[in-house]
Amino acid sequence: MKIDALIDSNVLVAIVAEGHEHHRPSLNLLAGATDAHFAITAHSYAEAYNTLTRRGDHAPFRRPTEQAWAALESVRAVTSLVGLTAAQTFAAIRSYATRGGIGPRLYDRLIGEAAVAHAIPTIVTWNVGHMRGLFPDLVVTTPTDFLSGETRAR
Repeated sequence: MKIDALIDSNVLVAIVAEGHEHHRPSLNLLAGATDAHFAITAHSYAEAYNTLTRRGDHAPFRRPTEQAWAALESVRAVTSLVGLTAAQTFAAIRSYATRGGIGPRLYDRLIGEAAVAHAIPTIVTWNVGHMRGLFPDLVVTTPTDFLSGETRAR
């Protein structure tokens, strides 16, 4: 099956977190793009689970573990699961490090590398600038723009 777009972790969180500022347009991506097939990286589920269940002063969602997992499983049921091999992951981290990359943009790098490895032409994200900077040869778009067809790869 041809995969049209890879969904970034921040869109995954927004899809399942009703209180997220981008919840509605992110959820609409899955409901409204009936002719498109989406994938999500395995590590994006880990990142989303962490974000959804985190505790403390700066934890926006604080979902119970069962609720967070059930929400993520519901998205998994309608998307493909992709990832990098251990060697591809290590090579991506090495490349990021040798180019002076620091901090959490590494996760963007891994998502983009998975898109490249699986020949997925488009990444759907709310951090368009970050992802375009790392992967200028891919189509990088928001859920809203993907649905409008303005930036959809053909």
